[in-house]
Amino acid sequence: MSNPPPQPPPRFKELYKQQPAGRDVRHRRLVHEAQLRRLQREQVFMDKRLRYRLPQESETESEYEFTASDTTLIIRGLRVCIGNVVSISSTEDALKSLSIKLEQPSEELRRFVSEGNCLDLLTKFFSTADADEKLLSLWCLTNIAANEGRLAEKVLPSAPYLLSLLSSDNAELQNQAAWALGNLAAEGEKARETLHANGVLQPLVDLVGSTADEAILQTACFAVSNMARKPNTYFNELFALKLPQLVAKQLETFKESQECVTELAWVFAYLAASSSEEQIDEILGTGAIGVLVQSALAVVKDEASAAPLIPVIRTLGNIAAGTDAQTSTLVAMSGFVGLLVRCIESTSSRAVEKEALWALSCVTASRKADVDAVVDAGVVPDLARIIEKQNYDLKKEAAFSLLNIAIIGGRVADLPNERLVPEFVEFAKSQDGELVRMGVQYIAIIFERLPEEKGPELLRSIPGGIDALENLIAVTEDDDTRSLVSVLIDQYYGEDAMAED
Repeated sequence: MSNPPPQPPPRFKELYKQQPAGRDVRHRRLVHEAQLRRLQREQVFMDKRLRYRLPQESETESEYEFTASDTTLIIRGLRVCIGNVVSISSTEDALKSLSIKLEQPSEELRRFVSEGNCLDLLTKFFSTADADEKLLSLWCLTNIAANEGRLAEKVLPSAPYLLSLLSSDNAELQNQAAWALGNLAAEGEKARETLHANGVLQPLVDLVGSTADEAILQTACFAVSNMARKPNTYFNELFALKLPQLVAKQLETFKESQECVTELAWVFAYLAASSSEEQIDEILGTGAIGVLVQSALAVVKDEASAAPLIPVIRTLGNIAAGTDAQTSTLVAMSGFVGLLVRCIESTSSRAVEKEALWALSCVTASRKADVDAVVDAGVVPDLARIIEKQNYDLKKEAAFSLLNIAIIGGRVADLPNERLVPEFVEFAKSQDGELVRMGVQYIAIIFERLPEEKGPELLRSIPGGIDALENLIAVTEDDDTRSLVSVLIDQYYGEDAMAED
């Protein structure tokens, strides 16, 4: 098989225009931020999903330690399908018991999976005619695949069986097979490549595009989203299979189901994260992004759960990180700017706020008209509030947009500089190199662009403000920052400047 075409390089946007130091600083944090946003909060929505016990089942059944004697009993029950020694119900009881205990497997059970014949026994049920046994064995495989790598990789040889069930007439088997494949795809690049080699893309994409069952659609989207995660070698195939168009069609069909919209939005979030310029245009051309914006606005208005907002806002941020033309397309979209502002000003979810701030920083790194649109929507007071009151991770996100508003938008005089300058001075004192650069750059901007020496006067009014700059010359390891600070001190606080005063 021929190698796929090389993937385009990451799409970086220019963050800062020309500075007094004569340097262009480009927006280099896209990949890093994407990695950070995939941590704890994303695991709630993506990554792996256990198949939990039914509500009516005992909550205490799996609380005791699984022992070697338990393994013997499980093996005896699982062998019923081969030797037909005891009743079918005993086999189902064994499968159900095993699946429940696999939610939090003990060391003995882990050994049974990784070193014993657990997987061999489970896969034999695929050749039986009993759908209930197949479903319970799939339940077991799903939970094994949801565990750590050494256990999950044991399920990979079952991929052909799982794929064959995606076209089953039994909806429960279809759903559970897609669920297990989704867990395997979340395991990492090696697992995804193995699944791709087994031909997983076509049947999964077909299932996403054809199913009329809400539960199956959600699970199929979960699996496809995990397959779309980078790194992988087959990303372009997802577009060749028309996945964006199929997802857009299903979004229109299921737009009244918030659960379906959320899972469909995750597909777009992962597609947009790694797409080329042409592929982003293809996503925009489906018309689905407007539907997602309106759906998210309804969620914000109703003050519902924040979970549906995260994949939508991330999709918008990934598209806004594209070309200026693509960013402007979003800004012109009905409700887009208002959605970002609402997520920043009124949401109680820190995760949503951070996603919206990241998207806003990409928008404000675009054209002046786009910057004007978000400023005119009233976002500046909320950015100032975040700079003053939030933790440093959110402060940094807000600072990117404020810098863009000042530089690209040319609206430094419209900012509440009396409130902002003390905060950016604190940035300059921090141990975070990026925050230090942002602090110095903001000070340079107000010095250069505020009239009548107002910038230097603002810094003089802050206790320790000038000392913070002078200290950077001695402590910073960044040559560009040191050079810029030296220029600022010489130009505005040197002997010649003082003599002019």
